[in-house]
Amino acid sequence: MIARVRGRIVSVDPRCIVDVGGVGLELAIPEKDRETLKPVEGETTFHTHLVVREDSLNLFGFLHREDRDLFLRLISVSGVGPKIALAALSTYPAARVASAIRGGDSTFLSKIQGIGKKTAERIVVDLAGKMDDFLTGAPEPLPATSGVRDEVVLALTTLGMTRNAAEGVLDRMEWNDEDSAEELVRRALKYTGSA
Repeated sequence: MIARVRGRIVSVDPRCIVDVGGVGLELAIPEKDRETLKPVEGETTFHTHLVVREDSLNLFGFLHREDRDLFLRLISVSGVGPKIALAALSTYPAARVASAIRGGDSTFLSKIQGIGKKTAERIVVDLAGKMDDFLTGAPEPLPATSGVRDEVVLALTTLGMTRNAAEGVLDRMEWNDEDSAEELVRRALKYTGSA
């Protein structure tokens, strides 16, 4: 197994390529990590997991060990493959996903791309008692669901943003249910630099 990779980032988009001793390794990384990375002269460390299939070798990399550890737990659940586990960690930090699992919030989990209601419930049943090491402090607040939030997410996805990215922007912005959907869409686009 390849548990850790340290090297110089050559490219981030569309694929993350890390130069390790003259060898370029391609890593599948969460979108939230991709947004913070850029090619640099110094070295960056990734916590990794190698997925071996009959026809491929895929290396998944994470900037934070907690993300990799939760990734490993998620792929241990029947019906959850590496791509779905990576999608879960692409927008939300490991502590937020772990908090949802521990709290039995299958509705939150089913909003993640590739996770349906039954898979979300299976994740909760299989992993709810195994999340304590991810929740060292107070559990992270889960995003409130509201009509305004759903309206804004729908508008942002219509404008070309992925659902996970739209949810992530709303999680990082300060807003409340009294704000209008139109104002929130404008602010979200400004926040992402798209306006």
